[in-house]
Amino acid sequence: MPGMPLGSVTFHRQQGVLERTEDGERWQLPRAEFLVLTQLLDHPGIPLSKQRLRCGGEPEPVMSGSAVVKAVFTLRHFIGDEATTLIQTVPGKGYRLVMESGQRPEQTRQTLALGRTSQPVAMVVIGLMALVAALLWWWPMPPAISPIPPKQNPMPIMTASNQPLELVRVSGMELDQDLLNSLRIKLASTLKTCRDTPWKRVYLARSNDGQVLNLTFEGEVDGRPRLRNIKISDFRSEPTFLSSHWLEEANLCE
Repeated sequence: MPGMPLGSVTFHRQQGVLERTEDGERWQLPRAEFLVLTQLLDHPGIPLSKQRLRCGGEPEPVMSGSAVVKAVFTLRHFIGDEATTLIQTVPGKGYRLVMESGQRPEQTRQTLALGRTSQPVAMVVIGLMALVAALLWWWPMPPAISPIPPKQNPMPIMTASNQPLELVRVSGMELDQDLLNSLRIKLASTLKTCRDTPWKRVYLARSNDGQVLNLTFEGEVDGRPRLRNIKISDFRSEPTFLSSHWLEEANLCE
């Protein structure tokens, strides 16, 4: 599939590669650069805030604000001198991608082509939908199926005051046992030092890309529920998430 021309380079989206037209040099985009460029490409001419770019298309941030700034800098550096007009900084709003006249992202071009050539197909689809609707009108409905709850695996933790805590995994992505045991041991050794803590449960959830760990502490203070949510990013190939230095500063007892 041909790439998307962007000034003096071509972007091969499926491969995650930028290629210079002049000398053919190819650059395999790092994760941050790929996420920033694809978001700008999917919203040409629209300013995207740094916070939105941080999310990489996900509901929650997957990288830091400094990673976004660095990604824009390296993209401009590779693309060349015209990059300051291609990837523009919009004061107070963020960044936007300004496409040349006649250029559109590949997805947009494919959508327009489909709209011009698929009218007969659309009529067939509408007819099939009407048939399905007629069948559903009299076809007996099966009994409702209960949703499958998130996978949970409670693990006990005991504080210095012999207060029991539960470490609960509620993540769609499997945490390997070695990593789970490492996190449990680190959390247990920290929480054991707490003389008094409101927490009764600690929930672990890992992002789909495996690089963000969410810790949710649940407990009570004076009979009222209390929650504390912590997000930890680790972009290494083998993340560990909880460093000794971080545990010292986080003050998990409160």
